[in-house]
Amino acid sequence: MDLENKTTKGLQTQLHIMTVALDLFKTLGYDNVSVDRIVKESKTSKGSFYQHFPSKSSIFMMRFMEMDEKYLHIYEEIKQQNTLAIERLEAFCLAVFRCIEKEMGKDLMRVIYSAAIISNEHTFFTNENRKLYVILRQIIEEGKEDSSIQDVESTKVFFQMIVQCLMGAIYYWGLQLDDVTLEELGKPLVTKLMTSLRL
Repeated sequence: MDLENKTTKGLQTQLHIMTVALDLFKTLGYDNVSVDRIVKESKTSKGSFYQHFPSKSSIFMMRFMEMDEKYLHIYEEIKQQNTLAIERLEAFCLAVFRCIEKEMGKDLMRVIYSAAIISNEHTFFTNENRKLYVILRQIIEEGKEDSSIQDVESTKVFFQMIVQCLMGAIYYWGLQLDDVTLEELGKPLVTKLMTSLRL
């Protein structure tokens, strides 16, 4: 029982540190926030920080791992609709847009993209074993099986096209100063790409 309480407390501390750090990144910018600042604002210790996070950049990794768990649930729901893989792929991409806007927000995504561009620490965008990427490749393979995805050079090439489509839409959305949603902005691009496969 004590071990269970300790584990729960540890998870609460980890979540608290992550929440405080992400708020600081969003407000001040990733490079302007030190581990010392995170520790001070979260009212924890440096030892506690490094017990839960190997580095400052690993906070982003943890957040994206949480997001990937959400994507798994999202795709399980989409699969229940019993549609063709190409339709599931479009629905999933749009659901990813909605999830990112709701769970991360534009300001934080701006910070994450900026940090990823200037630092080699942020490998989560290129890690092809991420659950998000595994799901995308799985749908492509399902599309080949049900013949709804055809005329693609290879799963790898088409997968890279989808990822570039998603990341490009998110980046462009981050540059916009208006209130257009990520889904509204990204939908024409995703739909056009899917339509081209149906021809």
